[in-house]
Amino acid sequence: MGGSAAIARTDRPGSRYIGRVGGLAFALGIGAAVLAGAGAASADTSDSDGGASSSSSASSSSSQSSQTPGTDAGPAETTETKRSTESEAESHAEAEADEQAEQADADSDAAAEEAEEAPGEEIESDPPTEVSDEAPPKSRSASQEEVDPDESAATLSANVAAAVEEPSPFERFFENQSPTLDHDPAENTVVEGRIVGDLHAEDPDSTRLTYTATRPTHGTVVINPDGTFAYTPGASYAGQDRFDVTVSDARSGFHIHGFAGLLNLLSFGLLGSSGHRTTETVFIGFERAVVVSGLNTPVDSRFLPDGRIVVAEKGGAIKIVEDGVLREQPLITLSVNTLGERGVSGLAVDPDFATNGHLYVAYTTSTLRNRLSRVTVVGNTAGSELVLLQSTESAAFNHQGGALGFGPDGKLYWGLGDNGSGSNSQNLTNLHGKIIRINPDGTTPSDNPDLGAGALPQLYAYGLRNPFRLTFTPGGGLLVADVGAASFEEVNLVTAGGDYGWPDAEGVCNTCSSINPIYTYPRGSGAAITSVLVYDGDTFGPDYLNKVFIADLVQGWIKVLTCTPEFTSCGDPQDFDPDAGSTVLLLQGPDGNVYQLTYNPGELVRIAPAGTASSLGELL
Repeated sequence: MGGSAAIARTDRPGSRYIGRVGGLAFALGIGAAVLAGAGAASADTSDSDGGASSSSSASSSSSQSSQTPGTDAGPAETTETKRSTESEAESHAEAEADEQAEQADADSDAAAEEAEEAPGEEIESDPPTEVSDEAPPKSRSASQEEVDPDESAATLSANVAAAVEEPSPFERFFENQSPTLDHDPAENTVVEGRIVGDLHAEDPDSTRLTYTATRPTHGTVVINPDGTFAYTPGASYAGQDRFDVTVSDARSGFHIHGFAGLLNLLSFGLLGSSGHRTTETVFIGFERAVVVSGLNTPVDSRFLPDGRIVVAEKGGAIKIVEDGVLREQPLITLSVNTLGERGVSGLAVDPDFATNGHLYVAYTTSTLRNRLSRVTVVGNTAGSELVLLQSTESAAFNHQGGALGFGPDGKLYWGLGDNGSGSNSQNLTNLHGKIIRINPDGTTPSDNPDLGAGALPQLYAYGLRNPFRLTFTPGGGLLVADVGAASFEEVNLVTAGGDYGWPDAEGVCNTCSSINPIYTYPRGSGAAITSVLVYDGDTFGPDYLNKVFIADLVQGWIKVLTCTPEFTSCGDPQDFDPDAGSTVLLLQGPDGNVYQLTYNPGELVRIAPAGTASSLGELL
């Protein structure tokens, strides 16, 4: 379940010092031992999971530090007492320094283990192996650990011996830098059904990095010791997933992070650091970016031909978003009643807006009437209001509908709820519980269906409860999302003169004379289908062409349906975003991305393929 405010990465810099010791003298002793020789400064931990390169480095350093002048083999060997005594003293001092350094290193490792327990269980990997030119990409260069999708709190960790140039002892000890991650979703590739990417982990002075990843929602992920990963989609994957990765240098041995760490060492006797960490969110498939926030209970939105976005708020304000910025002054503020489901409910832009500036708004007036009006926009202001159609009945507390949009035939379609009374949906003498079809000037089209004597000429279809959103298929079919009462939410393929059953039928009724919905789902403990969109762009790729996106405000998800070519039946619902929030609109933008309007918090969010441009200006 958008733009830079919402996503990308969360860095967590800073260090946490651990291991108090018995005073300044011991701290200075450790520092002197480190500066005395490369053996103590560059010694790696002797854990059994250390990489081959780390082990060889440690062995080499240990061998060099133990070869004092008095212990060199060969013809130059001497037995003079003085040199022997000096050799023994130096060996003893150096051994003592080594012992202190090893103890400090062990303390650092212990602290690292303690710190890594916070995100989840740590899983050690085998040491990395060398990759030849003929070998597969580096994602195959080391053993892997896979997250069990059935474990609710499962996490993934891989220990790595990074192939970086060994820093000097001084740099490693006193100027140790934090590791970084720089994953680019645009680099992700699909290999045999898996999505493969690179975290681009960097640390100039640490030879051992630890990765910890949270479990994705819709699949499993494998983190390799070299920082590459492979994501395997699960059965519920519909194109969007994410997981957080944390990289730490805590396993790289005893070190100090900059001048602050040195001051702590000298002043307080704090031994080094448990490591620095950086966390980044890895997006699979699609990512979200907030285009604009701070909206006050928004209910509908549309793109204008010049790239501006119009947003309608329930309280009557119609606002403009220009270049990603919400203009302070509303385009117009209508006088509305907002009690319950009353207020502004729908918005539509004239197909010829570029020449006539016409904008259409459905709302509840302050005198409690359901009204459809047209305003003319000039620049960032709107002129006088022209009332096109208004109900004669007093607007009820609930079931106001709100679906509004132009069809490919150039006609304006308006979905109005049953006004809190199911009987209205079958009463053809009022507007409630119907789909209404009019010309842009408010007149009645000559080809509207004839529903019999006494029926209002504006009626196109009836038997609906609360038609909240509508959309059109590439072939011109009208799909309506109708909010249910107690049993089912519906998507209906609405045709001229059709009866969709309410209040006699909710969901599929094989014994009724009304038209059944093309898709339903049970309400459970609560539901409200508040958006329907047929995706006909190419930005999401061919897998999403002609898929139907639906959203539920109460249950908080976005799903994707697969329908027959004529949209006479839909099924195979897949989770697209299970945590999408309070969606009131899904809209395909001119850039081919999907835009989501949420009621609370009031935000317009762009959903786009991961790794695409994050600013609205780059997309339009």
